[in-house]
Amino acid sequence: MAETRVQRDTTGPIDGRRTKAAAANSTKPPKPPQPSTAPTKAKAAAKPRKRRRAPGWVPDQHGAWFMVTVPAITGVILAPSWTAIPLLLTWWLGYFTFFAGSVWIRSRFRERNRPPVLVYGSLAAVAGLTTLLFNWQLLIWVPAFAPLVAVAVYEAWKRRPRSLLSGVSTVIAACLILPVAAWAGDGLDAKAWAAFGIYLAFFAGTVPYVKTLIRERGSKPWFIGSVVYHAVVLFAALAAARITDGDPVNPLAILAALVLLARAVLMPITGARREKPWTPKTVGLLDAAITVLVVIVVLL
Repeated sequence: MAETRVQRDTTGPIDGRRTKAAAANSTKPPKPPQPSTAPTKAKAAAKPRKRRRAPGWVPDQHGAWFMVTVPAITGVILAPSWTAIPLLLTWWLGYFTFFAGSVWIRSRFRERNRPPVLVYGSLAAVAGLTTLLFNWQLLIWVPAFAPLVAVAVYEAWKRRPRSLLSGVSTVIAACLILPVAAWAGDGLDAKAWAAFGIYLAFFAGTVPYVKTLIRERGSKPWFIGSVVYHAVVLFAALAAARITDGDPVNPLAILAALVLLARAVLMPITGARREKPWTPKTVGLLDAAITVLVVIVVLL
């Protein structure tokens, strides 16, 4: 009996406290259910990732658009012909093929970068054959372009597509389409060759000039080389104005040469003093305006 009484006395209070605690817990409001993140994660995992486009489809060298467009159209304006239609198509598709091919070569012929080469190359071949149907004698210009393209392809293989040698070779090829287009229209005269020379002087100068603003920003050798080159261009314009016997040199040519020299000097200096360098967009907009001035010089 004593053991039974002790057991009741020791267990009773504990059971009472448990009963009170259970009663208190039962009066608390239930916690709201937490939202599950499992469906969201499942949807995110199930959502297909957008596949990136191969880099060879759209050229990313925006300055090259002026070079492959302005001289070609100028040649057609100076000597229009029906051959110019397939010729321009061949030229532009050829540029797309060259750009896609350089990307493919630099990637060491990755399969992902091959489709743009095949597509643009096929279209360029069709356009080229059509051009030859109009005038097969255009083949005489192939030896002039072959070494220029070979240099550019070699530089692409060495993964130096923006080297000085590659830039100069592509500029010469881009400007050489002007006399080709003029020749196709039976208008390859002194004015066409003068236009070729002006464009070549202008676009070749953009190669070292752009480097002083972006890739070689702050480099004194590149800055000096760019300034000296544009000073020589100005001297050539002044000399041409003095020695020309026939049609006088357009005064705008001298003005354009002065603007180019001022650009080569001031843009790198002001860019070095800014907190942020000149953006490619700003450089491109300024070059677009100057290109318009150069085109006016050529056509007037």
